[in-house]
Amino acid sequence: MTRVTRWLERPVFLALTGAVSLALVSIAASQLLLFGAVVGAIWRCRRREVSLRPWPLISWPLLAFAGWTIVAILSSRDVAQGLLETRKFFLYLILLLLPLTAQDESDPVRIYRCVFLVSVVSASAGLAQFVIHPFDLQYRVSGLMSHWMTYSGLLMLVLVALSAYAVCGPGRPEWWVFPLGLLLASGIYVSQTRSVWLGAIAGATTVFLLMRPRALFPMAALLVALYLASPASIHERVRSTWDARDPETRARTDLVRTSVRLIRDNPWLGVGPKNVKQEAVRYRGRNEFADWLYQHMHNNFLQIAAERGIPGLLLWLWFMIRLGWDALEVERSARKGIAGRADPDTCGHLMVATSALGGWVAFLVAGMFEYNFGDSEVLTLFLFIMASPYVSLRLRAVAKY
Repeated sequence: MTRVTRWLERPVFLALTGAVSLALVSIAASQLLLFGAVVGAIWRCRRREVSLRPWPLISWPLLAFAGWTIVAILSSRDVAQGLLETRKFFLYLILLLLPLTAQDESDPVRIYRCVFLVSVVSASAGLAQFVIHPFDLQYRVSGLMSHWMTYSGLLMLVLVALSAYAVCGPGRPEWWVFPLGLLLASGIYVSQTRSVWLGAIAGATTVFLLMRPRALFPMAALLVALYLASPASIHERVRSTWDARDPETRARTDLVRTSVRLIRDNPWLGVGPKNVKQEAVRYRGRNEFADWLYQHMHNNFLQIAAERGIPGLLLWLWFMIRLGWDALEVERSARKGIAGRADPDTCGHLMVATSALGGWVAFLVAGMFEYNFGDSEVLTLFLFIMASPYVSLRLRAVAKY
């Protein structure tokens, strides 16, 4: 009862927890709770209950990227359409909210546990769809989301985080970790989303490489066995990736070429956020594919350069590299601190940093083949994962401030 009471006495943190967790099932509910958390945090700052200082280092690349985005919007042909992109600035506040509202290094782990709980509902919804239409690309598994890439992208990040949770604890993982991992992996598998397959493998590999290198060999053996036991439709899905004659591969190739032409003609400011789908059709090489294919470039790097120009891409890379670098700094600090005292608090410190590094790699690898930075649900969960290490950095900075 004391634990429940402690949570209820922290409405801002509770709202933020709900915002992150419910991103897996309802983006509307998630953003409503995030709005409540932002309002509550502003109120607490006005009453001087908390202070924004010291500012986290991620603030500067984030502000620079946001500022350049606004410049690109104002220079675009359709400013009104581009201004819709500024709604996503709201999500970036997660990077500031979590460190501001967390009272100790265990708070992010508490949110992770809520995410794991909600992921059961999300993954199960997708598997129920799969039972009705097994391995049918016409009826891709999307769970409670509007698109299969959103569904599988969320499960990818949760699976990587669960991997970190499993290997960073002071003892053996709780009994529910392995069944949940199987459920999440099954949801990703039946989604048939190749970019997420690669991202999940890359993210889990990063986690095991940092914490349990010997686990990489059984993991590789398990993946080979899974592929060999898979039905012909999965084999064809993998094989078509390398087939230049495959229609989907040709479409992706044309998207890359279209992106290069568009960026070459608009190198400084791009064509503006939300304007790519109107401009890209003028740069495509042939009329073989439908116009809807060019709604975005299915690649984070190409999409951002097309929208905001090469300077915008460089600022985004600064932002992403800063996220990864700070997570690595916390991971190194946690590894030193955990030596000789593997208690739950220090293990939680290590877990959030390891999860952030694995999630960062997974997000970028999957983002080579999909514009997941533009997916609000996936971005919400990703920003929480990357914000978690800043709790430790802020607590240390406040102690010195």
